[in-house]
Amino acid sequence: MKKLTSIFLCLIGTTVLAQNSMMQNTKDALNVGGLKVGQHNSTMLYGFDTRTTEVLGSYYLDQDWSLATVRFYPKTISTPKGTVKLDSLTDVQIRIILYGNDVEFNTPEGVKVISGTLIKSFTLQKNNQLPKNYVSTLEFVDNYDKTKPSFFELLVDGKIKLLEYTKVNIQKPDYVEAFNTGSKDIKITKDKQLFITQGNEVLKLSTNKKEILELMSDKKAEVEAFIKQNDLSVKDRVDLLQIFKFYNGK
Repeated sequence: MKKLTSIFLCLIGTTVLAQNSMMQNTKDALNVGGLKVGQHNSTMLYGFDTRTTEVLGSYYLDQDWSLATVRFYPKTISTPKGTVKLDSLTDVQIRIILYGNDVEFNTPEGVKVISGTLIKSFTLQKNNQLPKNYVSTLEFVDNYDKTKPSFFELLVDGKIKLLEYTKVNIQKPDYVEAFNTGSKDIKITKDKQLFITQGNEVLKLSTNKKEILELMSDKKAEVEAFIKQNDLSVKDRVDLLQIFKFYNGK
């Protein structure tokens, strides 16, 4: 595993020496204990007694570790080596726990967990794949309570952002001993949902062509012509990304 490194975004005029010192302090905050929630046992599902059941499915966004750049909300915390102002970490391996909104860090001292509410955004990078950008749901206003504290994948940036939210569903055991029916297992499924932004508000996207054209009313004729010329369908995820990229790029 690559050596864990960390970098702070510096203010204009900050010296390289000061930056390196902040980098080491941020690393210490994670490794020594300032950010530590605890050693995480990824076989456990918090809030459920799993001693006599199996967990079917995964509560991770991705079961595999991903190399990441993590950007924290500005926050000063206490560590055994003094106070540290959080900023960012680079070249770290992380996994996102959807249930409970926690983030695992794979460090030389073992797997450690911090609350996802401390993280503003992050970028994931895997071999032979394009980087994926994620932003905290706390960055947006959700007036209809369609999301919980977690992360949106930023599919398309621009005036109207296209976001993907992964909702985790947990089916509790429904075994009835008296009748020997039902299941003793905990079943986890994930549902990917599309959202768009209107200003700072997020709304669940309806994949209805008329509604999407109304959403892009300031360029409706151009978008409609683009859809027709390229034979695109708003029901198709790949086509939908093309439409939003076209609109935001105009």
